[in-house]
Amino acid sequence: MIPVPTLKDAIAILVNNEEFKVFMTFIQDEREAFISTLRQAENPNEVMKLAGSISTLDEIIQFVNIASEK
Repeated sequence: MIPVPTLKDAIAILVNNEEFKVFMTFIQDEREAFISTLRQAENPNEVMKLAGSISTLDEIIQFVNIASEK
C-alpha cells in the first residue's frame, strides 16, 4: 500500500509546479483585495467578515511558506 502524503509533503511536491504558483498568486491577490475592501467597510459586520477572510488567507499563505521552506 502506498503511504498517503501529509499536507506538508504535498506542498513540498507542488511548490515548483506552475499551476500551484498561479493558485498562490490568486490567494495573495484575494487577500490584498479584501484589505482594500476593508478600508471601505461601513459597518462592524462587514469589517468582521472581511477580517475573518483576511485571517484565513493569511494562515494559508503562512502555512504554505513554512511547509515549502523545509
